[in-house]
Amino acid sequence: MSKIGEALQFFRENNWRAILARLNTRDTHPAIQFIKYAICGVGSLFITTLIWRGVCTWFFPAFDDHLPKEVRALNSVYGNCIAFCFGNVFAYVTNSLWVFTPGRHNRAMEFFYFTVVSSVGFLAGLFAGPMFIKLYGIGTWAAQGLMIVASTLVNFICRKFFVFKG
Repeated sequence: MSKIGEALQFFRENNWRAILARLNTRDTHPAIQFIKYAICGVGSLFITTLIWRGVCTWFFPAFDDHLPKEVRALNSVYGNCIAFCFGNVFAYVTNSLWVFTPGRHNRAMEFFYFTVVSSVGFLAGLFAGPMFIKLYGIGTWAAQGLMIVASTLVNFICRKFFVFKG
């Protein structure tokens, strides 16, 4: 809780120029680092969602309510797997350039570990979202929201402590 208090105090005591300057440094308060991580995550989410929506509209229909819920769930999985590849690359590039300090591993291993961590979070979310479509018939968008929440929680912690220096 003291870290959150420190972050709020920093925002109260500084102007926008100082706040933006602090956002662009790697050695920053964990709360500011999480804000940067969230900004990168929103960008990755935007790209992933656009690709997922396109795939689930044009290639593997997941929004047609006339399809059986099992088909919608499976098609959503296909769309998410394809979209994941693009979102993962975007997230790696932005996180390594702006949020975390690279160097714990060489670039190839860093990307490999980043992808492994992303995959764990993705699989946790992928299990949650389509499972709820299949078991309870919830909407495709609601299932996608469940997937995003589960993935985000796993990813930040693992990336911060296992992939990057900090």
